[in-house]
Amino acid sequence: MAIIVIGSANMDMVMQTSRIPDRGETMRGSGFFLSPGGKGANQAVASARMGAETWFLGKVGDDLFGGSLAEKLESSGVRTDYLGRETGVSTGVAAITVMDGNNSIILDGGANDRVTPDYVRGFERELLSASAVMLQLEIPMETVNETVALLKGKVPIFLNPAPAAPLDDALLQGIDYFTPNEIECRLYTGVEIRSTEDALVALERLREKGIKYPLITLGDKGIVYYNGTDSQYKPARKVQAVDTTAAGDTFSGTLAAMITTGRSMDEAVELAQRASAIAVTRHGAQESIPTLEEVMQA
Repeated sequence: MAIIVIGSANMDMVMQTSRIPDRGETMRGSGFFLSPGGKGANQAVASARMGAETWFLGKVGDDLFGGSLAEKLESSGVRTDYLGRETGVSTGVAAITVMDGNNSIILDGGANDRVTPDYVRGFERELLSASAVMLQLEIPMETVNETVALLKGKVPIFLNPAPAAPLDDALLQGIDYFTPNEIECRLYTGVEIRSTEDALVALERLREKGIKYPLITLGDKGIVYYNGTDSQYKPARKVQAVDTTAAGDTFSGTLAAMITTGRSMDEAVELAQRASAIAVTRHGAQESIPTLEEVMQA
């Protein structure tokens, strides 16, 4: 059985700068490059590089970027049989500005907005036979809602709620693994996370909503998570970050791969932290995602 990732595929256009320009201001940047991205595609690449059989279900446009993204997924070991090509629609694009290792992003969904409930229902048999399904929020919300309704209680569901958007409690009750960061988590719990204690309070609120295994990533402060028995805190690995693009996606994809290949939650979190720590020391999205061999040696 395989992991099926339903989500976005974007071409990232990345540039370094010292600050965000003011309105009406033009300023110089440096180091421009194109990088295959999109939260769904990134998570699929991470899962595949960790050794899990991974299929990507989404859409790209009939342009050069679409072909390039498909080739990148395939070269990373991701199956693209469920990747559609939309005629007359652009591939999703993200304009990313990197400042001191952190990033700001402007997103045009393009073909990702055509990942409709009807399109996903066309793969119902495949989804119901998957070992897990991964979702994010860069495709239409009605697609996320209908996918969860179709699969909850039947297939383990991993949901990374990014970019953050309101989610009904009824939807959250169908989620097995929920991986917000500390900013996103505030939308779902009302808790302002300023300490580990705050994070543990937020974790408990997520459990009260019916989520089986909530995990809250805290950036360079670490992570809190529920392992099925106890709530745990793990500090972050200390590295020199140069670009945080895809760090959360690397964590989420690695977590799913490790869980579905038989690792315990504690082991899976440890390895996902290692993978994301490696990713932030490299530029780009999918280019930054390590292999399982690199993670095991870290």
